[in-house]
Amino acid sequence: MKSYDAVIIGSGINALVAGAVLSKGGWKVALCERNDRPGGAIRTEAATLPGYTHELLASWHPLFLGGPAYAELAPLLEKRGVEYKNTPAPTGVICKEGSAILFTDAAATAAEFDRLGDKAAWEGMLGEFMGKIDLAFGLLGADLWKRKSFKLLLNARRRFGTRGLIGTAPEILEPAAPWLDRTFTSEVSKSLLAPWALHNGLGPDDASSAFITKVISAAVALGGMPVPVGGGVVLVNALHGIIKEGGGTIITNFDVTEIITEGGKAVGVRSAGGEEVRAGKAVLASVTPQALYNTLIPAKNVPETFKKAANNFRYGRAGFQIHLALSSKPEWKRDARLGDVAIVHVMDGMDSLSESVNASNRGWLPRRPTIVVGQPCTIDPTRAPDGASILWIQLQENPQVIKGDLAGEINIGDGTWTDEIRDAYAERVINQICEEIPNLRSLIKAQINLGPADLERMNVNLVGGDPYAGDCRIDQYAAWRPLSSATGHRTPVRGLWHIGASTHPGPGLGGGSGFLVASRLLGRK
Repeated sequence: MKSYDAVIIGSGINALVAGAVLSKGGWKVALCERNDRPGGAIRTEAATLPGYTHELLASWHPLFLGGPAYAELAPLLEKRGVEYKNTPAPTGVICKEGSAILFTDAAATAAEFDRLGDKAAWEGMLGEFMGKIDLAFGLLGADLWKRKSFKLLLNARRRFGTRGLIGTAPEILEPAAPWLDRTFTSEVSKSLLAPWALHNGLGPDDASSAFITKVISAAVALGGMPVPVGGGVVLVNALHGIIKEGGGTIITNFDVTEIITEGGKAVGVRSAGGEEVRAGKAVLASVTPQALYNTLIPAKNVPETFKKAANNFRYGRAGFQIHLALSSKPEWKRDARLGDVAIVHVMDGMDSLSESVNASNRGWLPRRPTIVVGQPCTIDPTRAPDGASILWIQLQENPQVIKGDLAGEINIGDGTWTDEIRDAYAERVINQICEEIPNLRSLIKAQINLGPADLERMNVNLVGGDPYAGDCRIDQYAAWRPLSSATGHRTPVRGLWHIGASTHPGPGLGGGSGFLVASRLLGRK
């Protein structure tokens, strides 16, 4: 039996951040990972051909680079070889009405919106939002269950007054579609911004999607789309190194099946094989609410209110990934500039975006999905051999159980995602991209399709293939994530803390929940 100050279940970004911060604070930490490698949703592999480095799941690191975990750990990470590169052209769109690029250079972006007839609208939105950006990011990154978080509310009240503060609620809750229609005139402008709410699990008709669109658009315009040279595995290895230097470890192939409790306190974990790892101070679980309250915590320690809230936790739309190894750089037919953009959204427009999200929510395969075409080699050319390239393709509008196909082309069988349905749907996506990159098929040397079932097999927290480990609509966000009872990262078991994408501040490679809980445990004010 091994003993540590803290034991963490899982080894995704939140677990790694928590482990590294605690190790830096003098704690000896063990991470218990059920898979054969650490990293969670960071999975870097030469998965297609030698020389091609793919991020099979998450890829982009703006949340981490702009967050508090990196601010604290940067010197230690750089010492271990983590080098981030960025791009002046982080995102763009190509739709029926045209194309556009959002740059990190303010003048270049202003010129782009001027071309679309929306310069005043963009600068007005950004100027107004910049006056509140500290509060917006503070709200999304704060530990909502510490007294300090109320200072955000007091600060906002002093700045805007009571009436002004109350008046911000509709702004925070407004869907993106009506806000975009009211603010911008060009369909291209709307299409450039609208898909970014998808990256937080929201559709353009969902409450709060306008607020999230503003937050992400501002973050991308200010911070770009950074990635670590060599892939996310470099960050995973560096965080692991910090943990080891503090006397800790990561134990792989260790499937935790029970949290050991004594006298109502968490004191360790037990594996399927009966092996125990003890924790002298705390246990952190980077798992879903159902896994925590229905499986890991002994039933006698789970109040009925917690169990009911956990069982009511919903999962969202499924993810889908396509990875292509290309013989050379793709050529965009209508706008050659897109060849230098990190992430390009390929879509028909706002209507197709709404249609696809709503269709997926009701169980239907979209007819014309919104396609996220990532081009990592625009930032890190080492991801492919000289002159070659890769594409990281993501789809976020997929049903977990299929009721039908809007295009009427794919036989859905009993609604289960089979390899045949997965590959047929991937073919639809490639055909849609080929409308904009006509030479794409001639460039493909290898291809990997990962459907919802594949994603869940790779990471058990991605229930049904949900890449965000839980529906992110407003009733399951902020104070109501992970439980509607608003208990935050605390659990009914002393010394047991809940972290991960299913908890506040939600999904993404930011490490936010791991950092918040580690800071609490270290007694930081």
